[in-house]
Amino acid sequence: MKFITKKTLSLLCSLLILLSLTPLLPFKAQAASNESLTDRIYGNTLYDTAVEISKQGWDYAPIVVLATGKNFPDALTGTVLANKLNGPLLLTESDRLTPAVAEELRRLNTREVYLLGGTVALSTGIEEALKSQGILPRRLAGWDQYGTAAEIARSATSSSSQAFLVNGELFPDALSISSYAAAQGIPILLTRSDSLPPETAKVINDLGISEVTIIGGTAVIKESIEEQLSKLPQPVKVTARYAGYDQYETNTVVLNQLSFDTSKVYVATGQNFPDALAGAALAAKTKAPILLIPSTQLGSTTTGYLTQKRASGSAFTIFGGWGVISYAMESIIRTGNVQARVSLQYTQGGLGGINGMLNQVKSIPSPATDYADIIAPSWYYLDDTADGNVVGGWDATPKDYKEFTSYVQSRNLKVLPVFQSSWSTPKTVDTVMASPTARAKLIGQIMNLVSSVNADGVVIDFEFMSNETGPYLTQFMKELYAQLHPLNKLVIQAVMPRTGAEAWLAEFDYPALAQYVDYLHVMTYDYSHGTPGPIAPLDWAGKVMKYTRDQGVDMHKVLLGIPYYGVDWTATGNSSAPYNRRPRGLHTLFGTTSDKDLSGMMELIAKYNSAVQRDASQVPYFSYTDADGIHTVYYDDAQSWQAKMELLSQYGLGGIGAWSLYWAVNPESSSVIFSVLKQHLR
Repeated sequence: MKFITKKTLSLLCSLLILLSLTPLLPFKAQAASNESLTDRIYGNTLYDTAVEISKQGWDYAPIVVLATGKNFPDALTGTVLANKLNGPLLLTESDRLTPAVAEELRRLNTREVYLLGGTVALSTGIEEALKSQGILPRRLAGWDQYGTAAEIARSATSSSSQAFLVNGELFPDALSISSYAAAQGIPILLTRSDSLPPETAKVINDLGISEVTIIGGTAVIKESIEEQLSKLPQPVKVTARYAGYDQYETNTVVLNQLSFDTSKVYVATGQNFPDALAGAALAAKTKAPILLIPSTQLGSTTTGYLTQKRASGSAFTIFGGWGVISYAMESIIRTGNVQARVSLQYTQGGLGGINGMLNQVKSIPSPATDYADIIAPSWYYLDDTADGNVVGGWDATPKDYKEFTSYVQSRNLKVLPVFQSSWSTPKTVDTVMASPTARAKLIGQIMNLVSSVNADGVVIDFEFMSNETGPYLTQFMKELYAQLHPLNKLVIQAVMPRTGAEAWLAEFDYPALAQYVDYLHVMTYDYSHGTPGPIAPLDWAGKVMKYTRDQGVDMHKVLLGIPYYGVDWTATGNSSAPYNRRPRGLHTLFGTTSDKDLSGMMELIAKYNSAVQRDASQVPYFSYTDADGIHTVYYDDAQSWQAKMELLSQYGLGGIGAWSLYWAVNPESSSVIFSVLKQHLR
């Protein structure tokens, strides 16, 4: 059987009728209270992220610390100096003053900048660029990172009885202690693993340091260092060593042993240094900790720390975009559920337009993040000119789009507008994908639209294609992903469901496409179209998932399609078109008329006293007769949704993509739907 896309003209017409009856809410709705569980500070690049961190913490900073974003040793100990100067720590390219940094220095009205490291780390051209802005550069540099750290320590404090000692060739341990050391004004010094550098020994003497806390185990800083410290002209005592079996356990040992204000916990990747380094200057202002996390699975100590702080009411702020700390990892940080999965919810327009979409988002209970992660409004379509141009879908202005995005984001949800195929000329997507010029134009328009509405990424839903377009579609996704991913924008692609038995749909090359997306939404619905049958039979959905897995796709990237709607088939007696097809919700939709088109499944069952049966995949169905003829109705309810959700664990899926949120606007429907989502996704 040939699958028909969810956006057929007949379904569209039904939606237009139904949505015209939806009561409109004032668009500028207030943000839901107490929903911000996890904030994220990020920019398009690591330099932009440091600038965004600066904007969060400082409106004015006459003195700023500047380090290279390319290599860590010279920058590692700069947070202590930045805190003393009450300024941010910004990052720039080694060979030039990054434009975003230059602009931030102007915003801060900066008059003096400390450059960390020699001219290899930060070129003389950067000094000249600063001078051209009327800023005095001051360079702190030694022969190597050990000498630079010593110079930074001398500038940060004239004397200190204590210091932290970290390995100068590894960055995570320094990042673990950086915000605490900065808040307390305690210098951080660097050492080799087995020998104390003379520059470090000298600054210890110069500052009068008598006690040292070592960060890292004996594999990182050997016991011989303790002996060398004890034999200095002014012997130094090692008062403590904070260490774990790896950098993440060492990090949590530090956070648990020292006194932090944990009302807010900052989270950064432990795979690289820039975000945590710049973020530590912000964290030090409130004596907050920096929690380091890996890119994939959390260790038990990190999980335990998150659990403890979550229970005590800590708020979490993430440094860096989704390319650094994934959306799935953010969900784990937020919920503590290692099985946390993504919930993608599509919103529809129609005659209700942008306000109708807002009603759909408002149907999500508070906190919205218990049930949803991503809202995908159907806003944009390929123009029938087939030249790569994009047109808007509903009667809304750019201002409406931005306000919608702002409201959704105020509920801690992400907005990914959907870019879809043309309905009028199905071959449009074939033409656009085959043309490098049209693809480039389309990508440019997508980039501009995403930027203009402050969206968090895109959903690409191109259908109506020939098999021959497959390679071009993959190339398009590769080109688009290369543009959006570095900007920390999520990329999701909706693809038609395949079991491998079809003679069509070969344009959707699952393993190839999966390389260029964050998630692949496999639309496992609309199975039955011409004759009565289930929308998403469980056995068929399982075959689709098995095919996807057998193709070698990373199943953590796969979103299972979930239909919120059912279909009412009416026998016509016409052999060429034996059934009329009308989509319906679980319950009656809101409206001001008694039009039976609004009736939901539950109301029809009650009205006609119909007996509900279930097919082999637990999908309910029933029949009734009225003036129009004999009806056969298939739909989904809690039991059938629950059965589909079992596929999440069976195939290790990344989450669900639900079509369409419109059908959940009735509280009776939403109470059923959202309870299932929370149970299986959270």
